[in-house]
Amino acid sequence: MKRTAFFGILIIPILWGIGFPLTHNAVQNVNPGVFAFYRQLTGAIILLPFAYPYFKLIDKKLIFSGSIVGLFTALNVIGQSYALVTLTSSTTAFFVTLNILFVPFLAYLFKISKISLIDLIAVALGILSIYVTFGGEIPDIKNGAIYGLLAALAIASNIVFIDFLTKNASINRIILAFISLAISTILLSIFPIIYEYSFSFTNEGYTGIIVAILYQGAITTALALFLQLKYQKELGGSRTAIILNLDLVFASLFGLVNSESLSMYQIIGGLIALIAALIHETEGYIRRKINKLMK
Repeated sequence: MKRTAFFGILIIPILWGIGFPLTHNAVQNVNPGVFAFYRQLTGAIILLPFAYPYFKLIDKKLIFSGSIVGLFTALNVIGQSYALVTLTSSTTAFFVTLNILFVPFLAYLFKISKISLIDLIAVALGILSIYVTFGGEIPDIKNGAIYGLLAALAIASNIVFIDFLTKNASINRIILAFISLAISTILLSIFPIIYEYSFSFTNEGYTGIIVAILYQGAITTALALFLQLKYQKELGGSRTAIILNLDLVFASLFGLVNSESLSMYQIIGGLIALIAALIHETEGYIRRKINKLMK
């Protein structure tokens, strides 16, 4: 089951990686907040027919839990959207991957899980991958970086909260995902109201905006959130965070397809990130080999 959960979570950073350049192109022609709203609205609409049969299960606990997840989801989406206005896909992914610093310590702070040695090793490798990816130089902390850090903190908070939910209660994942998307859509509705924005075929980059909204809403929002809710319980928060940080690898690769640069540092850093994500998978195998040698 854990192997299935590993690959279920691994799909998410691949999906996210594709979404970074799509959003990067789209937010050059539309307000990032408006884009974030329509992205979440699309995700909620996609999940509605799947969630509807379970509406009778909705109670105060589900609404409260969905509101917390929805708040963090909204902050993540808005952070990434605004970061991608001025930053490339790979640079935005770099800041997003900093959630790896927050997850183990947030989980420990709120007494959700203990910090294990393997967690610390994987986190250290994850940090090393980030350092190497940027050639030992950390990008200047400007507006785009601040939004990227906001997304990182929101992702880390969501991972820890979902870890708490799935360990302490049995919750219908479809309903929770739908409520969270509905809440985040409501929170982000302020943007189209303020900017009085509507789409028309005369908007510059119309096709790219619509494709990005549909992909991000249906795939990286609705599907990815469901996969995380379904499989994170098997892996734990710290391990999930490390795997999700592979979006740095895939964002760089798909950014290259989008005519964004990819350096040797990014390639090496991506390989280190892959090792960090796989280290938990190999832990059992290594232990068995060591025990066998000790006999």
